Amino acid sequence: MILRLVLAAVLALLLPLRADAQTPKRGGTLVVAMSQDLPGLDPHPSTSTITYQVLSLVYQGLVDFDRDLKIKPVLAESWTTSADGKTWTFKLRKGVKFHNGRALTAADVKFSLERILDPKTAARGKGSLSSIESVQAVDPLTVRVHLTHASGAFLSRIAGTYQAILPPEAGQGAAFKPIGTGPFQLVEWKTNERVELKRFDQYWEAGLPYLDALTLKPVTDGTVRLTALKTGDAGFVQLIPLESLAELQAAASKDYVVRTVKGGGGFSVIILNSKKPPFSDVRVRRAVALATEKQEVVLGVWRGFGQPINQMMPPGSPWFFNVPDRKANVEEAKKLLAQAGIAPGTKLTHTVGQVANLVPAAQVLQAQLTRIGLDLQLEVLDWPAYIKRQRALDFTSTNTNFFPKVDPDDAYYRYYHGKGGANELSGGYANPAADKLLEEGEATVDQVKRAEAYRRLVEIIQDEVPVVITALGDGAVGWRTAVKGFEPHIIGLLAYPGGGLQSTWLDR
Repeated sequence: MILRLVLAAVLALLLPLRADAQTPKRGGTLVVAMSQDLPGLDPHPSTSTITYQVLSLVYQGLVDFDRDLKIKPVLAESWTTSADGKTWTFKLRKGVKFHNGRALTAADVKFSLERILDPKTAARGKGSLSSIESVQAVDPLTVRVHLTHASGAFLSRIAGTYQAILPPEAGQGAAFKPIGTGPFQLVEWKTNERVELKRFDQYWEAGLPYLDALTLKPVTDGTVRLTALKTGDAGFVQLIPLESLAELQAAASKDYVVRTVKGGGGFSVIILNSKKPPFSDVRVRRAVALATEKQEVVLGVWRGFGQPINQMMPPGSPWFFNVPDRKANVEEAKKLLAQAGIAPGTKLTHTVGQVANLVPAAQVLQAQLTRIGLDLQLEVLDWPAYIKRQRALDFTSTNTNFFPKVDPDDAYYRYYHGKGGANELSGGYANPAADKLLEEGEATVDQVKRAEAYRRLVEIIQDEVPVVITALGDGAVGWRTAVKGFEPHIIGLLAYPGGGLQSTWLDR
């Protein structure tokens, strides 16, 4: 019952599907204006959302989330579980080919899951697969995964691009070759210039994709992206600037379409590095939370297209809990700083990536912390440099956006567990009590017990403030009217089960 409610709540975030009645046409190249460049081509070690969104065109996992955020079969066509919930058996699709022409086998799935678990890979999804005890290639099209315990979140944990299935010949490190099973294959990647993809003619979904090729160009300036949409220099544009959204909605154009996705902008989150001063002191972290006026984030960052929030699940979800939020209190924040020995005028460096609305969010925080006597100096980096620093936990504070998730395990475990695999995104937070709750929430299949574990976790995060979750913002994308068959995904995937750019065509 609770799963049905989760899906219904998330469905409410999405706009209704729009059907194109015309018969799709084959051919043509679509130019896409991305919001940022890719930090790399290997899906496993990446922590960047753009990797998940764009490389969904190239790589696929065993399962993935469709537009309704339901788990759908992808490379696995079916699966069964043992009575004790500790053994999962996946039947692979017959006839799936990698981009090098070789057929997908169970050995590739075993290799990929073990590659993610290998500490040398530094995979984002390593923590998510920590319950895996062993992987067995039973026959060429059957994989059996043995878990250390039953898991209420295992399918969510193996979904998507971060858990992509690769062949061993993809290699490692600098020698990595982007060999996937997706609808498009890589032709060329020129850093900060373009990504060239072409249709994979041996793709397993009959008749897809319709397009011959995709050219994806990183355009970090939202105004420039919007201009490219208006002039036709780009056929599809990520992240339409929200400051232009009301005007665009009021002045309908015959040349392009702009679509709003409720909650599609993600959660605005301030990350405080609890491993280094001054944020190793919980009083300083609480002071930042008390300085944060969340409605200012909604207005200044999301231009009113959003809502204040204090947890990383959307309102309306049964995984959203009635945990009271802190109210902004400048005087109380100043008292906490004084108790922690932080003098007025103390300078702090805040590191931020130059992409989307992250810099405006940092500027809002900068102004808010001025009110409590902190002088926040912004260190703005290009995205690849920022990601490198972020992964190394080489920052005092930072801010980012997180996209909504269906399951709370996916929303919290990898970030807030001490061995979660992406713990830098909670500022290196480590708390045995939080770890225990995360493990309980993942291990039990009793949804009531899971809810209690995650409610208590939200209370701990609210109290200890490894991060300040400020707002859930809407997103907007746009495409030229000649672009047909595309429907936006709430987490921005460019390819997903049942839709995406593999189903898109040009009416020329």
